[in-house]
Amino acid sequence: MSRFSVPTMARALGTGAACFHGVLALMSLGYLIVTLTMGPPLQNGKLTPSFFPLLIGALASVLCLLQWRSAVHENLAATASDASQATVQARAHRFSPELLLILATLVYVLAFQGIGYLLSTLIYVLTVMTLFSGVDRWLSKVAIAMAITGVGYLLFQQIFNVRLPALWG
Repeated sequence: MSRFSVPTMARALGTGAACFHGVLALMSLGYLIVTLTMGPPLQNGKLTPSFFPLLIGALASVLCLLQWRSAVHENLAATASDASQATVQARAHRFSPELLLILATLVYVLAFQGIGYLLSTLIYVLTVMTLFSGVDRWLSKVAIAMAITGVGYLLFQQIFNVRLPALWG
């Protein structure tokens, strides 16, 4: 038998973070289902245009479901202890990470064309990592952000032959 009651579980599922991540997970699953109708991702041993959307849909679905599960478990743990209630109330006065993520994504989209892929993506990835995991171990976060940006650049520029915007024109 679970140690959490039905009202506690309902409260944990109904919080902002759990709802946000649940909606994102459902949207990602919907996107994945649509990409499955685009055709096979491989044909004659070569990648087709449906490969990348299928990969993104699968990864987004898995990551959003994991984030949703984490938010629900965090909320269950917070409601289980009275000491955590003060932390939850203190967090309510700041901007939520979800809102900050939406704002960071908006700035990224607006800056992408102007300052180019490399700089805008590096700043965006570093911002998102810092937003969700804090500023500790910043050197490793910079290295990871550079690696993600580099892999994205190689994927689009070299494999898919997509010209990405650059700061230098």
